[in-house]
Amino acid sequence: MKSTTKAWIAAAIGIVLSLGLIVWQVKAGRAAPVNLSADDMALIAADQGVQGRTRLSSSPEARKDFAKNLRELLSVAEEARVKGFAYKPEIRKQLEITKSVIIAQNYFKSDPSTANVSDADIEAYFKESGQEARFQEFINDLKSQDPNAAQQQIPEEQIKTARHQWGQVMVGERRGIAAGFDKKRNVELQIMLQQARVVAEAYAQENLSPEKNPSMKATDAEIDAYLKSHMEEQVHARHILIAPGNPEAQEEPDPAREEKDKAAARAKAEQVLKQVRAGGDFAALAKQFSADSGSKDKGGDLGWFPAGQMVPQFDKAAFALQPGQISDLVESQFGFHIIKVEERAMKEKDRNVARESIEQEKGKKWVEDIVKRSNVTVADNFQVTAPPPQVPTSPFGPGGPSEALPVPAPQDKTAKPGTSPKKNPGKKR
Repeated sequence: MKSTTKAWIAAAIGIVLSLGLIVWQVKAGRAAPVNLSADDMALIAADQGVQGRTRLSSSPEARKDFAKNLRELLSVAEEARVKGFAYKPEIRKQLEITKSVIIAQNYFKSDPSTANVSDADIEAYFKESGQEARFQEFINDLKSQDPNAAQQQIPEEQIKTARHQWGQVMVGERRGIAAGFDKKRNVELQIMLQQARVVAEAYAQENLSPEKNPSMKATDAEIDAYLKSHMEEQVHARHILIAPGNPEAQEEPDPAREEKDKAAARAKAEQVLKQVRAGGDFAALAKQFSADSGSKDKGGDLGWFPAGQMVPQFDKAAFALQPGQISDLVESQFGFHIIKVEERAMKEKDRNVARESIEQEKGKKWVEDIVKRSNVTVADNFQVTAPPPQVPTSPFGPGGPSEALPVPAPQDKTAKPGTSPKKNPGKKR
């Protein structure tokens, strides 16, 4: 199976219920404003993971931030509904599947033995009129979201697995409804929150993408003005990295050997530092001794960089030096560095950084304006009980049935790949 196919089916699988996700239950007619009480918020918090509940239980500020995030996303979902966006056929399908998954998830979680839906029950479900067609429509919707997947034949075994999982969840939903799980308040809240996330994300993608909404695009004039008002101090530095052992070797962990290698690297770095302080040519010594393949051939030259771009220990040491000064040994996870600062200056930020900052601010204001005119209220004075250490017991594994059912979700085809703000001054990964 091609990697692109694997990536497509993996991306298609799952609805994740985690801290900060929001939902909106779309109803026919005029829906009442969403008002989440302190009791509602306590139920929502209780459904978060151990780490999330621990944070919420110990920090009033975390609870306020959680409530603020919920209100923002619920407000965006509310506006999407008012403007009819939530009633688009493709959105409604996603909302229906979301509801099915959550009811089945809670039903199965209540008693692990209920997760054993038989093959006979699943086949009986698919023999019902329209169920095979509905599953095939679901597969077609998944393929339509990814042009690469649309050009490929999905392996038969993968289709069978997805079909089985689909049937398992749909049968689980029916049993859950029969047992009254859809009327439980915590389940209603999960459905509300998860559906709102689907609607809010899709609506935001339509309105926040500079390609789809030109008003969100940073103009050249805005970028120029931003750069002039956001000058930052940068340094131009060189370094010599002495790394323990053989950085390229794939060796089994051995604490004794690692300590020995580290001691040897420190001793070697101290000898190189003595040569530098004795007037040795820094660039020549970097070419001779540095383990940083990205800079050694340039005499250890790292060019200009702002604070926060390098690993913390390196960053702190470099910005403490004046031009011409040389650091003591600086230890990081990559080894021992000797740093020389060549120049310091106030410089403009990168133009792409400026563009991203401006567009992020526009997006933030877009959300804030929606919240201001929204009728959503969310209590932030709720209480959360700290959870005891526990092991996940879901019959579907740590992620619950969300890991088992493929669910199409809105995808931002205009999103740019993420980039790390850190630059590795040591060996490359």
